[in-house]
Amino acid sequence: MSSTAAEHRPRHDGSAERCPRGCAGHNRETLLTLATALTVVRTLATVALGLVAIDQGSDVLLGVALLVHWVGDIGDGLLARWRDEETVVGAVLDICADRLCVAVIYVGFVTTHPEFGLALAVYLVEFMLVDAVLSLWFLRWPISGPNYFARVDPLVWRWNWWPPAKAVNSAVPALLCVWLDLPWVALAAAAALLVVKCVCLVRVVPLPVPAGVGCAGLHG
Repeated sequence: MSSTAAEHRPRHDGSAERCPRGCAGHNRETLLTLATALTVVRTLATVALGLVAIDQGSDVLLGVALLVHWVGDIGDGLLARWRDEETVVGAVLDICADRLCVAVIYVGFVTTHPEFGLALAVYLVEFMLVDAVLSLWFLRWPISGPNYFARVDPLVWRWNWWPPAKAVNSAVPALLCVWLDLPWVALAAAAALLVVKCVCLVRVVPLPVPAGVGCAGLHG
């Protein structure tokens, strides 16, 4: 038996050797982590600020809500990696929380800037539907989240979860709306993102999962 296979085989006492970092079995699945707590706090704060902003018609508060969302989203991921607390349930919670925050913020923006309605409608279809399915597709493989999708498909990872790609997906539509104030440019950007996400989804859906594949069966 190879040393790699031996590293991941079950022990005779019924427990299992700890999988390498980034694998689904690396940490015990629990919601009781500081990273998950930060996800919950930043989500509640973002939604609360967004709802107040909608009630008051305040673009400034919406901007603050968006900033809280961005900082919190970066922070909970960094915290999870720093404390070695990455879990599958934490990744799923983060993906769902992001969609809730973005929906509140962009719907609020459209209430005071209806000229961006079409652009943000396209973006929400991209982010809340296509990207959500794409992001949750990591559950088919024994990895702890989409940040490790390079072990499955490096190209799809680079276009979606490489840090610059993640920044483009979350920040570009907002910045185009606020800085340029050009609805057609925001629409073009949202449409381009939608095309990229659809192509990536079509690419990964048929990817086979080898029978019995474990952490050692994924490269990266």
